Amino acid sequence: MTPEDAQALLLQLAGALPPFREFPPAEIGSIEPPDLAARYRTLVEQIPAVIFMAFLDRGLSEAYVSPHVETVLGFTQEEWLNDPVRWYQQIHPDDRTRWSIEAAQLILSGQAVCSAYRVIARDGRVIWFHCQVKLVLTQDGRPWFLHGVAFDITDLKEAEIALKRSHGELDARVQERTAELERANRNLEREIAERKRAEAGLARTVEELKRSNADLRQFAYSASHDLQEPLRNIANYSEWLTSRYRGKLDPKADQFLSFLTEGAQRMIAMIRDLLDYTRTASEDEETDEVTEPSETLASVTADLRVLIHENQATITFASLPVLAVREVHLRQLFQNLLVNAIKYKGEVSPRVHISGVRSDGYCCLSVADNGRGIARDFHEKVFGIFTRLEQRSESSGTGIGLAICKRIVERYGGKIWVESEPNRGATFFFTLPLAARAS
Repeated sequence: MTPEDAQALLLQLAGALPPFREFPPAEIGSIEPPDLAARYRTLVEQIPAVIFMAFLDRGLSEAYVSPHVETVLGFTQEEWLNDPVRWYQQIHPDDRTRWSIEAAQLILSGQAVCSAYRVIARDGRVIWFHCQVKLVLTQDGRPWFLHGVAFDITDLKEAEIALKRSHGELDARVQERTAELERANRNLEREIAERKRAEAGLARTVEELKRSNADLRQFAYSASHDLQEPLRNIANYSEWLTSRYRGKLDPKADQFLSFLTEGAQRMIAMIRDLLDYTRTASEDEETDEVTEPSETLASVTADLRVLIHENQATITFASLPVLAVREVHLRQLFQNLLVNAIKYKGEVSPRVHISGVRSDGYCCLSVADNGRGIARDFHEKVFGIFTRLEQRSESSGTGIGLAICKRIVERYGGKIWVESEPNRGATFFFTLPLAARAS
């Protein structure tokens, strides 16, 4: 601001004042000048802060402290001013060194101090003050006195401390949570690594089992195939001996020859079923072949006409839709189920009925008989390999036929199950895919 600007501002302020009243000379002498010191003291004492002044050229003493010191610290003005070192004694011990350094810098450099200190009140409370102190010099440049103001900022400091404490607690919780997450992450990484190792080990085991299974199937196929010829010879020779020397040998010899023939025939049947089972497991899936079930059933019943005639069995079947399965597999299914139904007959002549119902691209076929039936707790076991429906007898099979049926049905995505009760017959259900033209 230039001098011209300052003069214009003063003239403007003067114009805002009321007109100056001129007093007669006689009245002028009767007007008392205002007590400026009293007014200044009244103004200072109304400020909600501790205002103080301390001389530096008269020893260690304070010249003035505002009465607000009693409100904040509990000491009267007289107590504060009459004790030359009270102000230093009331400074918090942890802040005295810092205050001494900042006061020395103030006196040496003349730069004002603006800092916060803790002061202990009469009742022991700790009061935080924000202090601003300036140095006043004499005309010749020597330190004369200090004057300053101290504002009570205890509430602000306590809030700040509480906020820092909250931040510290929050940081501690964050660090703790972060550590927990890191531990959980490391544990998860270890679990993932262990799972990957387990999966790799399982994959190797599966491959080894596949190779072993393939080798075992090949061995079973080869061994079964090689055993057929000598067993067939044993059966043929035993039958020839039986027919040639029946009644001419010791009765025990006839019995032994009968056992030999029967055992050889059973072994031949078991090997035949094992070859069928192994062949079914090793064949590639065929999806483009379709079969007429009615024609297959007619062919199967023709092959079993001797068994059907000997047991006076009756076989009936409804018209069945075309199926998307290989004819050789469907033949095995019908043959095994029909043979079981006839062999495990009841007290009356066997009656077997085959029917089918279409559902969602599949046909659910059923083979129902009036035979001995199967106990409920044996319904799942009958499809296991080498599982017989009864102990070894004239009608007992090899225990492989139903396992072959289960494998055939499952290779086409179907299911097989049985519903039966003892002496009330049995019904075997199995699902096979319909051919496109049948759908």
